[in-house]
Amino acid sequence: MPDNLESFVKKLQSEGVEAGKAAAEKLKKEAEEEAEKIISRAREEADEIIQKAKAGAEKQQKNAQSEMEMAVRDAVLRLRESLKKALSRLISYRVEEDFKDTGYLKEIVREVVLTYTKKDADPDGQVEIEVSEDIQDDWIQTTMTDLSEQLQTSKDHIKIVASLKKTGFDYHLQDGTVEVSPDSVTELLLEMVNPQLQEIISRAVAGTSDETPKKEVDDTEADEKRDA
Repeated sequence: MPDNLESFVKKLQSEGVEAGKAAAEKLKKEAEEEAEKIISRAREEADEIIQKAKAGAEKQQKNAQSEMEMAVRDAVLRLRESLKKALSRLISYRVEEDFKDTGYLKEIVREVVLTYTKKDADPDGQVEIEVSEDIQDDWIQTTMTDLSEQLQTSKDHIKIVASLKKTGFDYHLQDGTVEVSPDSVTELLLEMVNPQLQEIISRAVAGTSDETPKKEVDDTEADEKRDA
């Protein structure tokens, strides 16, 4: 009996230890599984946060790029308009000064009248020209004489009146009036110059836009190296 009791006690102790080990292993396994779930959820949440952050950064970058493009476009438009106004003022001033030169004005009047007379006007018709009221009578008389010789017609067919409030002149035809003034000449010259001006600005803007993407690429590569 004592042997059996002793054996029984040992058995209980042994089974108790084994049961304790099994319980401990079970708890350990459950804890590891729970920890793995927690870690997995944390990774998913971290990935979600990272993705949201990347999406936000990309959106901000796109917005910034769009705002930059709009700013460049507005700057180009302002530059083009400013250059056009400055060029217009410069040309208008030069034309105004040239028209104040009576010798130059006489040459322009002669060229315009001869051109239109040969193409459109009746050679025997009346030539009517209005010039600035500041023009002196002797200039009018010498110009009429010059035109009559060039057109091979009588001075009676040529009429020049100093009545305009502006420089330049108006040449009256049967079907309309040819206005040769600083404004009309400036407009014509601007139409000739504007394409070249547009090309210069476009080349300048293209050069700027070519440099901008390169800087963005360099910045991106630097960021990737830091992340690595």
